[in-house]
Amino acid sequence: MTNSQFGVFGVDPWWLVILKVVAIFVILVLLTLFTIWWERRVVSRMQNRIGPNRVGPQGLLQSLMDGIKLALKEEIIPKTAHLAVYWIAPVISATMAFLAFAVIPFGPTVSIFGVETPLQLTDFPVSVLYVLAIASIGIYGIVLAGWSSGSTYPLLGGLRSSAQMISYEIAMGLSFVAVFLYAGSMSTSEIV
Repeated sequence: MTNSQFGVFGVDPWWLVILKVVAIFVILVLLTLFTIWWERRVVSRMQNRIGPNRVGPQGLLQSLMDGIKLALKEEIIPKTAHLAVYWIAPVISATMAFLAFAVIPFGPTVSIFGVETPLQLTDFPVSVLYVLAIASIGIYGIVLAGWSSGSTYPLLGGLRSSAQMISYEIAMGLSFVAVFLYAGSMSTSEIV
């Protein structure tokens, strides 16, 4: 059973939706870990020095250990910080970064435990606009992080970073126009 507006999306059982969400989250976290490892290896070779090689085979677990170290470090909070905003700002940015991948197709329709489903969490007629909107909301986290410290210089840094990100989004949005015109759709699965 498929509805006409969303095609094969929106008919998956609840457990499959949760499985897809967890799979996307795990894939993105692992991609982050391996990208950091790869970057460290490349930069170390460019600088003619030893790269990550202590933790795990060929230093593969170095990024994971850095994440654990970061989570367990003593937190230094400025005295003038607004605590609620100080904690929620990075959550906003990280959540929006993960939510943008909800409409990205990872592959064709497959069978998972006997249920035919596309390797994409969801899709709708304006999926690319959704990605742009979610990315724009993530900028609020940057501004709020600068404001929450209660100091002038972090606020100016946050505003500068948000202005830079907005200027990048304008160019990115304009570059999508050619894709819309060529594909005749704003749905990510139809574009692919």
